[in-house]
Amino acid sequence: MTTSSVYVHLQRPDNGEWVTVGRFTLDRLDGNQGLASGSFRYAPSYLDAGYTWVIDPVNLGSLDKVPYQATRYNGLTDVLRDIAPDSWGKFLLQKEHNLSNFAHEFDYLQCSGNTDRWGALVIGLSKKPSSSNIASPRMPKLPDVIEELQLMSNQLPAKHVEIRKRLMKTLSSGGARPKTTVQDGEVFWLVKPTISSDTSNVALLEHACMQMGLRAQLNMAKTYVHKDDTRTAVLVKRFDRFGNQRHMVLSGASLLQTEYPANTGQKNDNSRWSYPLLAQTMRAIGAPDKDLIELFGRMLFNALIGNDDDHPRNHAVVWNQSEKKWRLSPAFDVVPNMTETPKTLSMQLSQGRWDISNAALFADWKYFGFSSLAQAYQYANELIVKIKTGSLFLEETGLFSDDAELIRLRIQDMAQKII
Repeated sequence: MTTSSVYVHLQRPDNGEWVTVGRFTLDRLDGNQGLASGSFRYAPSYLDAGYTWVIDPVNLGSLDKVPYQATRYNGLTDVLRDIAPDSWGKFLLQKEHNLSNFAHEFDYLQCSGNTDRWGALVIGLSKKPSSSNIASPRMPKLPDVIEELQLMSNQLPAKHVEIRKRLMKTLSSGGARPKTTVQDGEVFWLVKPTISSDTSNVALLEHACMQMGLRAQLNMAKTYVHKDDTRTAVLVKRFDRFGNQRHMVLSGASLLQTEYPANTGQKNDNSRWSYPLLAQTMRAIGAPDKDLIELFGRMLFNALIGNDDDHPRNHAVVWNQSEKKWRLSPAFDVVPNMTETPKTLSMQLSQGRWDISNAALFADWKYFGFSSLAQAYQYANELIVKIKTGSLFLEETGLFSDDAELIRLRIQDMAQKII
C-alpha cells in the first residue's frame, strides 16, 4: 500500500489571507489503480482558530476532527475533484507527465498547478501555502493566446513558446474544450476558442445564448467575443475570482453527490442528476428562494434552446461572504445542440423524468421556491415571452442568421409543447 497526502489551503473570504484548512490522504494498493481509498480531515489549527467556513457543506459539513471518507472518484474527495482538471487539462497532462488514460484523479490534481484552480482552494506539500505557486500569470496578446490554444488542440508544435509555457501552468479549468484564463485589471476571463473539429461556431453560439439569457433577466455569466480574420473565441467572466480574491465554489456534481464524468471505460450514473434534487440541496445549505426560482428558469431556458449538455458539473454555487450564504452561481457553458433538437436534458426535470414536456417541467414545482403551481406557470409564461423577445436580437451578437433562425423556431416549437 502506498500512502500520499497533500495539505489543502483556503483563501479566507473575509480578508484574503491563506490558511490551511485540512489534509487529504490517499491509500493505493501498489500496482492497482482500481483500488484506492481517501479521506479528508480538517486541520486542528483551523478548528482551534474558530474558522466557520465549511468548504463543502454537503460532503464535509461538520467542522470536527473526524476524517471524512471519500466515496466517489476512486477515493478523491468531491471538492478536490472540483478543482482538478477535466478532459482538456487531462489531455495535456498525459503528454506532459506521461500519465496513462487510467491515471488516478489524484495524479491529475497533483500535476496541475495552483495558479488557475477553480474556487478558493489550492493544495501543497507543506502546511503553509506558497504564494509563488498561487499567483495567476497574466496572459499577453489575446490573439496569440487564442492561436496557441488552437495549435495545442490540434497537437501541433508551439508558435508562441512563452505563451505555451504559461498555458501549461493553467490546466485546472474544467470541460473538454481548450481554454485558459486571461486577466484584465481586476477581472478574469475564461477564453474558449473555436477549434478545427467544430461543425458550427461554438464560440458565437455560446455568446449569443448567454446574451439572450441576460436579456430574459436570467443570471448569466457575462461574455464577449473576440474575432479577427482567422480566429473566434468567446470570453466568459469568471465568477470565482476578482482581483486577488478567490471565492469558494462547489459544483452541482458535489452538491448532488454524483460522479461526473465517470472513470474511463465506465458509464455515467445519472440517477441523481436532477434539477429538483439540486434545488432541495441548495435550500438545505441556505440558498434563498430566488435562487431556486432562477434554477427553474435555467431548466426552462435549456429546454427551449435545446442545451442538453446541462450535466451536474455545469451548475455551481458560490460563497457570498457579505451575505454569509451559498448562492447559485451565474449560468455558464450554455450552448444548444445544433445537430438535432433534443427530446431530453441531461438533468431530470422532475423525479425520474428527463423528457422535455409540460408534465416533467411542472411535476416538482414545489421544490423551486414557488408558493403554488399557478405561480410556477405564471413565471414560466413570463420568462418565455422574455426569451422570445431576446431571440429577436441574436444576429446583433454576431450569430449567423441561419443559426439564429433555427434557435428561434426551436424556441417557438418547444414553448408550444411545454406550456
